[in-house]
Amino acid sequence: MISELFNIISPVFIIALIGYIWIKGGYDFPTDFVTRINMYIGAPCLAFTGIMKLGDGLLEVTDFLLATLLSIMLLMAISGLFAYIFKLPVRSYITSLYSTNSGNMGIPLCLFAFGERGMSLAIAYFSISALFQFTVALFISHGSLSASSLTRVTMLYGIGAALFFIIGDIEAPKWLMNSTTLMGGVTIPLMLLTLGASLAGLKLKNSGKMVLISAFKMAMGFGIGLGIATLFGFTGEERTVLILQSSMPVAIFSYLLASKYNRHPDDVASMIFITTLMSFVTVPLLLTYLM
Repeated sequence: MISELFNIISPVFIIALIGYIWIKGGYDFPTDFVTRINMYIGAPCLAFTGIMKLGDGLLEVTDFLLATLLSIMLLMAISGLFAYIFKLPVRSYITSLYSTNSGNMGIPLCLFAFGERGMSLAIAYFSISALFQFTVALFISHGSLSASSLTRVTMLYGIGAALFFIIGDIEAPKWLMNSTTLMGGVTIPLMLLTLGASLAGLKLKNSGKMVLISAFKMAMGFGIGLGIATLFGFTGEERTVLILQSSMPVAIFSYLLASKYNRHPDDVASMIFITTLMSFVTVPLLLTYLM
C-alpha cells in the first residue's frame, strides 16, 4: 500500500516542487504565458478528451454533476457562515475557503489514483468549480458580473465540442483526437509546474490564525464530500473523486481575485500555502481511506 501511495502522490509533488525550486533558484518562469496557454488551449483540449473518454457513459454521471454542484454550493454557504460567525471579512474569506485546487492538484491525483475514468470525473468537477470561480466568486469579490466572464470558462468549449460528438453519435476524426490528446497531456505537468511556481511567490502571515482556519477548511471539504457522496449513494470512482476533489487545498485562483480586488490577499496567500502543506499529510491519509 505504501509503495502504491508513493507512486500516486510522488509525481504530483515532485513536479510541483520543480516549479517551486525553479523560482527560488532565481530562474524566470513565464507564469502569465503558461497560464494563458493552459486556459485557452490546454484546458479545453483536456476537457474534450476527458469527456470523450466517458462516451456513452456520460449520462451515467449526471448524478455526479449534480452532487458536484451541491457540494460546491454547500462549501460556499458554510464558508460564508464561518466567516460571519467569527467576524472575518466575508467577501475575502468565502471565495478562498470554498475553493478547491481541483485543477492543478486534483486532476493529476485522480488520474494516477483512479485511472482515465477518475480523471474524466475530476475534469467534470473542475469544470463546474471553474464556472463558479468565474461567476459567483468573481461577483462576490468585485460586486458586479458581466456576461463576458462566462467566456473565460474555456473548459466549457471543450465540453461542448465533446457533447456535440457524443449526443450526435458522431465519431470524432482521428486527427482531432490525437491533437487534443497531445495538447491535453501537456496541460497536467504545466499545471503542476505553475502550482509550484505560484507557491514560491506567496508569503506566510498571521500563521497561527491561518493554521486554524486552514484546518477548518480541509476538514469542511472532506466532511461535505463524504456527506454528499453518501447522500447520493455513490460507490467506486464517483465516490472517491468527489471526496478527494472536495478535500483539495485552497485554489491559486483565489489569490488572484483577492489581489486584484484587494480582498486581504496576504491572508488568502497564507491559506493557500498552509492548506497545500497540509495536503502533504491529508492526501496520503485520504487515499488510504478511499482505496
